[in-house]
Amino acid sequence: MKRALFFVLLFIPEHILLSQNLVINPGFETWSKPDKLTSWTNTQGCLKDSVFVLSGDYSCRQEGTTTSRDLGQKFVVKPSTPYRFSFYYKTGTETTGNGCRVWCSWLDNSQVGIDDPVIHSGFMKSVEWLKYEVAVTSPAEAGYFYLLVRTLPNSVTYWDDFLFEEDIVSSASDSKAPEIKIYPNPAHNYLTISNMQNVQQIDIQGITGIIVWSEKLQDEEQITIPVSQLPNGIYFVRIISYGKLMTYKFIKTRF
Repeated sequence: MKRALFFVLLFIPEHILLSQNLVINPGFETWSKPDKLTSWTNTQGCLKDSVFVLSGDYSCRQEGTTTSRDLGQKFVVKPSTPYRFSFYYKTGTETTGNGCRVWCSWLDNSQVGIDDPVIHSGFMKSVEWLKYEVAVTSPAEAGYFYLLVRTLPNSVTYWDDFLFEEDIVSSASDSKAPEIKIYPNPAHNYLTISNMQNVQQIDIQGITGIIVWSEKLQDEEQITIPVSQLPNGIYFVRIISYGKLMTYKFIKTRF
């Protein structure tokens, strides 16, 4: 059975959050000046950009001239805990250098670096928006995570939609759990969810924890949800099936 559902904004506060994005100002929407990004402690060479944007109104444009430029912030994490870290990036067409890279590390409670493990990447270049995503587990002695990305010399990078969250989603590999398909992602006008055998309820939750859409279901195999009225940004689709709660991320864009 297929069904197109009417869109309704609920704005119901959710008191039990599945996960929380630990990155502050993750979509670069808040600036005190065009070259002053709020909440990020390391913003070398960052400028507010409204031309090359994945979601929201702005991205961070960072240029590495003769030296590398860093973008970073620190936040508290739990020890021995699984996390998922992701962001989107694209490199400018004027880039003649090696592009950008990830250079993150774990810190102890005194904010002293822990040698192993660290999160490093090779050189990354893409003229289109590309997602970087990695699943990591914090060391037993970890107290902080130092999120650091870097634009390399003779390169321009656009950054958007950072996410660092505790990975506490129930495993979808359970034999009774359906292999949910959610598309398109990013979405503009509609979001389709298919292969939904035995799904009892679907919620859409913003990154602030507000549920903006909710529907109880019965026997639907596929639904199409209008999302054009949602503000641009990152959202979580929360699916209840067989007593399990699963989440899937999607991005609402203006294009």
